[in-house]
Amino acid sequence: MSTLSAADTRLTTGFQPEIQGLRTLAVALVVLYHFWPWHLSGGFVGVDIFFVISGYLITSHLYREIVREGHVNLGKFWARRIRRLLPLSFLVLILTSIAAVILLPATLWQATYRQVMGSAFYVQNWLLASDAVDYSAQDDAATAVQHFWTLSVEEQFYVLWPLLLFIVYWLVSRRGRPSPDRLRRVMITALALLGLASLVFSIAFTAYDPAQAYFVTPTRIWEFVAGAVVALALMGRQYHGRLANLIGWAGFAAIVISGVLYSAATPFPGYTALLPVLGTVALLACGGRERFSGIYWWLSRRPATVGGDLSYAIYLWHWPVVLLAPYAWEAAETWQGKIVLIAGVVLLSWASKITVEDPWRRSRLLASSPRTYTMAASGMAFITVLALLMPTGASAVRQSDAVSTASACYGYQAMLNPEECDPLAGDKDPNPAVEVVAQQAKEPAFPDCQAEMDAEGLPDCRLGVDRESADKVMAVFGDSHGTQWLPALNSMAHKENIALEVYTRSGCTPNVADLAAEADGRDQELNELCTESNRQIVDKIAGDDSIDVVVVGANQTDRDYVNGAGQDFEDPTKEGFIEPWSTWMARGKDVVVLGEIPRLEQGEVDGPTCVAENPDDVELCSLSEEKSFPRTQNLRAAAEGIDDERFHFIETKDFFCRDDSCHALIGGIVTYYDKSHISHTYAENLAPEIAKRFKESGVL
Repeated sequence: MSTLSAADTRLTTGFQPEIQGLRTLAVALVVLYHFWPWHLSGGFVGVDIFFVISGYLITSHLYREIVREGHVNLGKFWARRIRRLLPLSFLVLILTSIAAVILLPATLWQATYRQVMGSAFYVQNWLLASDAVDYSAQDDAATAVQHFWTLSVEEQFYVLWPLLLFIVYWLVSRRGRPSPDRLRRVMITALALLGLASLVFSIAFTAYDPAQAYFVTPTRIWEFVAGAVVALALMGRQYHGRLANLIGWAGFAAIVISGVLYSAATPFPGYTALLPVLGTVALLACGGRERFSGIYWWLSRRPATVGGDLSYAIYLWHWPVVLLAPYAWEAAETWQGKIVLIAGVVLLSWASKITVEDPWRRSRLLASSPRTYTMAASGMAFITVLALLMPTGASAVRQSDAVSTASACYGYQAMLNPEECDPLAGDKDPNPAVEVVAQQAKEPAFPDCQAEMDAEGLPDCRLGVDRESADKVMAVFGDSHGTQWLPALNSMAHKENIALEVYTRSGCTPNVADLAAEADGRDQELNELCTESNRQIVDKIAGDDSIDVVVVGANQTDRDYVNGAGQDFEDPTKEGFIEPWSTWMARGKDVVVLGEIPRLEQGEVDGPTCVAENPDDVELCSLSEEKSFPRTQNLRAAAEGIDDERFHFIETKDFFCRDDSCHALIGGIVTYYDKSHISHTYAENLAPEIAKRFKESGVL
């Protein structure tokens, strides 16, 4: 049986051309995945190839320097990395920033420039990880610089790795300078333990929170370690021969298979990342150079190595092109258009390599480390200023022609006066601007008034006037679609001398029956927390004799409910709403249910973005009533069966819809800050009409 042995190794030269071919494979996977995600659904594994290669090359370099010099010149090492990577990345960030304000809807500016700054400081991966657990940011569209998250991970590796290796060397050399072999063995052991810990964490965290695990650095460290251990174990040697060549081809196959079979549904980067990582390790360690049959022979041929030479530039340029091109060219999303765009990316990458990447890396002006650091700091400062000022300046220019808030046709007034006003008139810019409205998704009108899904205990929020001087006390109960009415209710409360107490929870429908285990595919602990919170709120409101009115608001939902302990509902979904209302009415309280509002779901496009993309024809952003209510209106269904003088159902559909059409822009106000929540501005604009309907119902 053939086995690998030391006799099968061959000492390589300093330059390994097959690594350039491996880089070509990596960037090809990423680019094809981004252009045709449905055809190469796992192309994201190309990133993992880059991580392993970086671990291999950087560790080889640092180990040799430590053995030769007895230390690592951190200043020079980091300066070389800066000269190699930052000039072109800064250029891409600057040009992408300019293109974004020209091509993108204004609603996407804020997220784009926030990530531009994160990319300039190489913390982009942590921003994306933060967004992954932020309820208000989970549905954010990808930005034109989102791909910089991988470069952020790489840069963090470049900062930490030389420090880590030197610490290992320092610990080993306290009793005298170690031999190279002993140092190498200790480093392999230390790094292997680190890699194992990172892999275990990656597997566990990916299972717990895959969205966040994808971006954070600790879940990726083991991939760099894999390359580092190969570098230290072989020290410039590679296995060759028939068996080694078969292993090399098997590694190539592992990478391709993962690229073809993996998808967004694959838990990653946990244990599934082992396939492309070990495939890359196999290619770094094993292969053959025989003509045609040798894997190294193929990876060392041109144009494979040319792709590797351009891989960094291609990676930087391709994603802004993928994201921005459709806004400038109608054919960008056809297969012919994509071929043209890929060719353009390659040409742009070649041009930027010979005019920016190579000259800056070899620049005599930056030969000294202090000058290099000055360049880096200046670039970061310039990009920060650009990212802060550009969207602000563009918004100011547009707002100079915005509709006046004093207009008799502003907001809902346009719906009340159709003879004098055109509710959808687009001759003036919206006020506030669409990008301001879109930002309301992340900026609650009343912070801390809504409990997050996983928050323990009950929210404690008081609006309106003080209880002591109030004529009435009103409680608000619901999910985020109860919270969305707070600007209107608070404005009404101040005018009508009402104290408001808010009991709302994100994603928690105000129903006291148990959520079915499969509801929304959410963690059952969240479902149980929601139900328990609702029951506590019901009891608290029922036991407070000072509360006169309870206002209930909720989203359209298809969630299924079942009987909980001690419950015997015939229809838990319906009766789980009604029971709290009956309890409160029996205690002498009025109950006001605000009907579900329409949802303006235009595919992936939300209301503000649609308005921004169609300023001259905002009717394209309207939907029929049928399409605006894709889910069950459980509040309405439950309310239809109640006949009690203390119960009041207030219709809200007509705030948004006329003649079977529901609108994203009314009287110069963008009505939604996302696909389903009322913008703070429009909600407050509705306050007089809300108060009128409360009075008509006899509540006020």
